[in-house]
Amino acid sequence: MGKSKIAKWLMPILIVMVVVGVTACAQGTQKTPTPAATDKPSQEPVELLVFKWGGVTLTATEVDKYFNEPIAKKFPHIKVKLIDVPEGDPIEPLLTQGIIPDIIFGGSYTAIEEAGLAEELAPFKKKFGYDDKKIKPSVNESIELKSGGNQVPFSVNLPVIYYNKDIFDKFSVPYPTEVQSWDQILDTAKQLTRADAGVNYIGIDLQPARLASGLSLDIIDPATNRAAVTSPEWVKVFETLKKLYSIPGFIGTDDKYKYADKDDVFYNDQNLALYSHNLAQLVGPLEELRKQGITLNWDFAPHPNFEDALGTSIEINVHTLTLSKASKHKDEAYQVIEYMLSEEVQRIITRNGRVSVLDLPELEKEYGADIEVLKGKTIENIFKTEPRQIHKPNIYESKITKYINDAAKDVAIGGVDINTALRTAKEKIDKDLETLETTKS
Repeated sequence: MGKSKIAKWLMPILIVMVVVGVTACAQGTQKTPTPAATDKPSQEPVELLVFKWGGVTLTATEVDKYFNEPIAKKFPHIKVKLIDVPEGDPIEPLLTQGIIPDIIFGGSYTAIEEAGLAEELAPFKKKFGYDDKKIKPSVNESIELKSGGNQVPFSVNLPVIYYNKDIFDKFSVPYPTEVQSWDQILDTAKQLTRADAGVNYIGIDLQPARLASGLSLDIIDPATNRAAVTSPEWVKVFETLKKLYSIPGFIGTDDKYKYADKDDVFYNDQNLALYSHNLAQLVGPLEELRKQGITLNWDFAPHPNFEDALGTSIEINVHTLTLSKASKHKDEAYQVIEYMLSEEVQRIITRNGRVSVLDLPELEKEYGADIEVLKGKTIENIFKTEPRQIHKPNIYESKITKYINDAAKDVAIGGVDINTALRTAKEKIDKDLETLETTKS
């Protein structure tokens, strides 16, 4: 076996050894807590590290508002510090430096497990109590499917259409106010994709995975563990993409065909008229910009879908909290996690721009009440569609979605027909799946 292969094989083991070693050293100076339900948590000052992982958004202002301010009243000896793990960056360098999370905000459960950081929650739920009946059934179902109940929901990250009112006004196009199909949205986008005074305006940009989520499509067939991307539903997704790519002026110079691949494109470039995204990714940053005196003339429109799925949006996206297996303060960390589900904290979350996971419809009426950037916005448009239940996750899915994006590129600028592009994607996915299965075995 070559040196590079040996290193690759040893790396996960070394990381786990480092994490366990750091944890063991830290715990060697403290008494091991007994599992009795009558234990009283230590009142010694504790700082919990919360890793923000996996491309989710959580600003420093939100950490103070959602965590530290309410925690100071409930657990005055506990403070939370945010560690931002940039999207795409590995978590391992932090672990090998001894920077160990107590709580992980976001991140796929599979990735957290692979890093050796996912703690089993059943003993803590039994010790401190856990009431899942107060949580929305769709949220519970999503948590169970993704993590077997080993994550705790924090907020529902609803999808919405953000639209730039100035661009609509410039071209005298009516604002989108009702639930529409993707075909209707593309008709509007066609009117807004044009050049004016040296600026190239784009009506909307769409990605294949987001469109597929509107139909809860599998990328990998759970029955065969092979690619499911040549189905009629996937063809429908790509037909919609082709309509987008065919809008005059959409494909830019140097074959540019992607415009919304960064969260900040909507408020930085300000040439994208319609932006299909989720609440948490933009509301917090837009509020931060407002505080700096930077404003944008925008509003919410209901999230579209295919004609046969109108009234639903895309698969439910739940922001989660995971207890770190390597934490030195598991009891305290779990109590903080569970406290985030209290009506008190969930009301703070709701009033500041995130959607509660609690099954309390009245909270929706308070959505955004305490965040200035949402004043005057059409809040009701957020709730005009219902999120869909997720398809059953596959542990290999994140490793092969690149081939779906490659297929979209082939259709956009490669002149490849839809069936050929999807067939090629299927062949590449199946080949990778065979390799991944062989490597795992």
